Amino acid sequence: MAQPEAPLAASPSADRPDWLPEQFWDADGKAIKGADLKAQFDELTAFKAGEESKRAAAPEKPELYELKLPEGFDLGEGFTFQPDPADPMFSFGREVAHSMGLDQAGFETLMVAPFAKMQAAQAKANAEIIKANLEALGPKAAERQKAVETWLGAKLGADAAALIASTQLLNTKPGIEVFERIHRIASGGGAPGFTQTGRDGGKAAPTEDEYAAMSPAERLVAARKSASGGR
Repeated sequence: MAQPEAPLAASPSADRPDWLPEQFWDADGKAIKGADLKAQFDELTAFKAGEESKRAAAPEKPELYELKLPEGFDLGEGFTFQPDPADPMFSFGREVAHSMGLDQAGFETLMVAPFAKMQAAQAKANAEIIKANLEALGPKAAERQKAVETWLGAKLGADAAALIASTQLLNTKPGIEVFERIHRIASGGGAPGFTQTGRDGGKAAPTEDEYAAMSPAERLVAARKSASGGR
């Protein structure tokens, strides 16, 4: 014979209003925890007011965000942040910041500062590479670099020389050496000198090592001697 089912135990929260979370209901006292509910309400109200205040402080348009670092932000010695307003990254960052309702301070902290920090790290890495390349050129590296820059400017004009410099070729050992070879050939120093009669002048052009060890003035003299047949 089937036994009748036992009656369900009464739920201690049976009288709790449906809209009220259990954390705010005192099951024993059958009452709302008013203090806890008020504290939660005040916290949400303060948060909402803060968000509305931030959005009110946000620029009307994305392009009105200023590209500057947070006050006191340090990128390290030797690096100055110079943002390019036309950089697509900043355009994207402004759009994102505006959609998030960020104010100017928030934009600087979340968008500009990380980008500038990345740029500074890249600049530092590039500087170390350039330093290593110039050290490989020997003790007269700066003189050799300057001599090539001056020669390019004189032969090709300032604009062309600046374009070549922008490729960073003149900051590398192979780049400097290539332009030194071109300079020697253009100056008639790439092969033994010849007289006007076509005979070998008897004086071979300096080797690459000899040429690299020369000062700019010595290179000029060597080039003139080679062009005049060694005289």
